[in-house]
Amino acid sequence: MSELSLRFRQIHLDFHTSPLIPDVGAEFDAEEFARTMEEAAVDSVTVFGKCHHGMCYYPTKVGKVHPSLTFDLMGQQIEALHRRGIRAPIYLTCVWDNYMAEQHPDWQQRNRKGELVGAKPGEAGWRWICLNSPYLDYQEAQTKELLENYEVDGFFYDIVFQANDLAGREDQGCCCDYCLASMRRLNLNPEDNDDQRKHAKTIIEKFMSRLSGLARAHKPDVTLFYNGRVRQGIGQETQWMSQVEIEALPTGGWGYAYYPFWVRYARCLNMPTMGMTGRFHRSWADFGGLKSPSALRFECGAMLANGSVCSIGDQLHPRGKPYPAVYQVIGEAYRDVAAKEPWCQGAEPVTEIALVLLHKENFKQMRNDSDEGAAKMLLELHHQFDILDAEADWSGYRALVIADRGAPSPEVSARLRDYLQKGGKLLFSHRALLDPDAGEFCNADLLGVHCVGPFAWSPSFFRLRPEFAGDVRDFEWVLMGSGMQVRPDAQTQTLADALSSYFNRTGEHFTSHSYSPHDQPSGAPAVTHHNGVVYLYGTFFGDYQSQGDTVYRKVVGNALDLLLPDRLLVTDAPPTTEATVMRQKDRHIVHLVNYHPNRRGAHVEVIEETVPLRDVTIGLRLPAPPSAVYSAPDRSPLACDYRDGVARVVVPIVREHAMVVFE
Repeated sequence: MSELSLRFRQIHLDFHTSPLIPDVGAEFDAEEFARTMEEAAVDSVTVFGKCHHGMCYYPTKVGKVHPSLTFDLMGQQIEALHRRGIRAPIYLTCVWDNYMAEQHPDWQQRNRKGELVGAKPGEAGWRWICLNSPYLDYQEAQTKELLENYEVDGFFYDIVFQANDLAGREDQGCCCDYCLASMRRLNLNPEDNDDQRKHAKTIIEKFMSRLSGLARAHKPDVTLFYNGRVRQGIGQETQWMSQVEIEALPTGGWGYAYYPFWVRYARCLNMPTMGMTGRFHRSWADFGGLKSPSALRFECGAMLANGSVCSIGDQLHPRGKPYPAVYQVIGEAYRDVAAKEPWCQGAEPVTEIALVLLHKENFKQMRNDSDEGAAKMLLELHHQFDILDAEADWSGYRALVIADRGAPSPEVSARLRDYLQKGGKLLFSHRALLDPDAGEFCNADLLGVHCVGPFAWSPSFFRLRPEFAGDVRDFEWVLMGSGMQVRPDAQTQTLADALSSYFNRTGEHFTSHSYSPHDQPSGAPAVTHHNGVVYLYGTFFGDYQSQGDTVYRKVVGNALDLLLPDRLLVTDAPPTTEATVMRQKDRHIVHLVNYHPNRRGAHVEVIEETVPLRDVTIGLRLPAPPSAVYSAPDRSPLACDYRDGVARVVVPIVREHAMVVFE
């Protein structure tokens, strides 16, 4: 982990303010502003240098000062915060900059038809500037101006992507005059999607390299982050950043499953991580929306439970006066975080499973049902896991999970063979590890199964054998997604059987309202086990994400129990509870985060107030009995029963977030 120590209680203070607003800063009082932050236990505030409208909030010779601002708003914010020991990184927008788009229309991104990307003239919304245009020089000059004139703690550069970085824009990249010229120089074809992505990568890396190089030359310890870059493959870009910030407003479109996925990916990059939620009921700029304290305590607890510091998004009113109610609610959450910090500072996750993403997504923050379903299952089964790219080092994990898909490269195949021969465990499913050219799984001799081809029936059915069923009822369960027919080796154990249906549903062949019922055993296995390798014939992980049938999770849970009978952590907490293990020097800390959304209908998930969990049992595998066990931060001692290498404790109550410390 990097030696950089981030502040735990941050505010990301949006201030996107139209030049039509007539009274910017009219009610701003620097001391009141800083005192409000201090009383809410805030220790870092990201203040605005330049917003999406392209307006600046300090005297600038490079950019455009907001026309109704009569003083140095940003400078006074920084000085007042610094007097109280509060950090103040500076926000600068990048691609979305309406003022510069109006001044330099030729700097805007255009698609292959020559049409503007983003809001068109006369439309409400953001214009998209191309980072390959002279805008880079402008941004560099502005960064230099700030470094020379202010005591800069850090920079948050927002909206750092080209159009074809975004899911759904795969048919276009930027085809402005600057991009067409540079693609010609690089022998890249603007009509080719792969060439467009290569070009965008080159543009963005140049952009980050120049700005980070400039900032670090002026101030080596400056913090730097480029928002919009958190995605598969971010690892090569972290050289230009000091931390990874995961923007994840649960009620703002991201949902409550987004942050747990990406933090388990980002924290493996050897950098500090920060979770970013918002105080808003909806999303950014929801001026009149305010979450409950329970929601913010839960969201901050989930960040602490995964080794992250916390950031809460707010948007300052144009007149510059913070909303008192907002900071009363934030203060409730952040005083709770402050009390817990001694057990979180420097703590690192303890994990034993790696969810390996063999398939590389091309677009910003894009995942798929299989990856998300696997992460959701592992979370609900209370397993301790990280999420890794195929190139990462998985040798230290006790078990790997590869969900539903992903063709192996020769290098991955060789590494996997070495891993399995050294005693590593593997759970994989469907087409994962299938070489499409050979029509066979890589290392099939170690996996214990050979590919025959796609299963003839979709949906199909499976039935668990008694020795594998556990608490799953004896029933012919449907698998809605596709399956693969495999041939097991003689030494491979079949744990569940695949069943056919009468026929696949078509216009000529259908029965009843949906799929036809099961018919008979197909003779092919649905689940196999061979020397520490379990194979699932179908898209169990993807189906869990799309269908939500808990039997799929139970099958995966039974498989992992077979592979890891002596797992690190066990608990009787419900699947809605997130349970994580962190290590801090000589102590282990178990976090329990109690997720309790209210049923509201066809709109966002809302946490209004939590229903406490009571008498939750946890068992943590430790090499020796702990010298003390207590809850934090109140240090109430807890009775511990240590047997067979497991320390068992009953936690009396879990509200939004509880921590149990094993010294």
